[in-house]
Amino acid sequence: MAETPTLSVVITCYREGDLLLEAVESVRRQTQPFLEIVIVNDASPDDRTNQVCRQLEQDPDIRLVWQPVNGGPSVARNAGFAAAQGEILVPLDADDLLPPDALHHIQQAFLDHPDAGFIYGGYLCQRYPDDPRLVKATPISLHSLLRARRFSLSTNWTLIGTAPLRKSLWEAVGHSDPGLGAEDLHDLEFWVRAMALPCGFYGIPAVIYIWRKYLGSNSRKVSPMSWYRLAQKHFDVYCQNGLEYRANELLLLGSKWMNWPEEIRRHRRALLACIGRGQFQVSSLVALAIPAFLFQPLARLAKRLR
Repeated sequence: MAETPTLSVVITCYREGDLLLEAVESVRRQTQPFLEIVIVNDASPDDRTNQVCRQLEQDPDIRLVWQPVNGGPSVARNAGFAAAQGEILVPLDADDLLPPDALHHIQQAFLDHPDAGFIYGGYLCQRYPDDPRLVKATPISLHSLLRARRFSLSTNWTLIGTAPLRKSLWEAVGHSDPGLGAEDLHDLEFWVRAMALPCGFYGIPAVIYIWRKYLGSNSRKVSPMSWYRLAQKHFDVYCQNGLEYRANELLLLGSKWMNWPEEIRRHRRALLACIGRGQFQVSSLVALAIPAFLFQPLARLAKRLR
């Protein structure tokens, strides 16, 4: 019989204030016992957040990691994962919540799938305070996640950065990339590297996360250059998954966003070559057709509507 894995819940915080108390309370209400809660204070300048952290630091089941300087999401997540003693790491953003049975379902999933590097489940996406939208766990692959949505330029990525994972997987991936900037796709970039490994992963039907999207602003920081840098860094991964055309779409769109004429011509030629081989979709044609001078204002409008 497989040994029951221990669970560490890792919360990173910066300016969440009393929302951090709500996140911790959602962990304490779990029906499944946990080993510890690790909170990483990423050199917060917010008095209330620091006050809450000092209050929570007195609790025996909580470990506080105080970062000396602000390093951003990847550095904070790495510090929390390194400090955690559990075999399974359960990331939780400080402005989000765990449903009461989340840890039970997570632990059972790892018991059922001892080869799993990570698992993912359904989650509630709250775009507004009282408007939860259920996002069901569906089969995923790098091909399905990195391609464009149908009739859209946006990427079909659905795996959220807070998917529970084995600490051994985090170590095998080489940690989150500390060199990423504020507008980069920190969590997504980590999962691209994880899924490119020989790594088992499984979806479960249970709802294991509540994403209060209306409280966060990270998604509004993402720009076409965020995707440009991801496609540039992981071009080989796109190609290995039959998505060379998609990488070239993103590189072309990033070049148009920055209005780099040489880059626009280069990535346009590469995308046309993919189309010539029959490798394209509607997004490829839109990426080619949209003028550089129109793309930036349209993309900014879409960003504000997120």
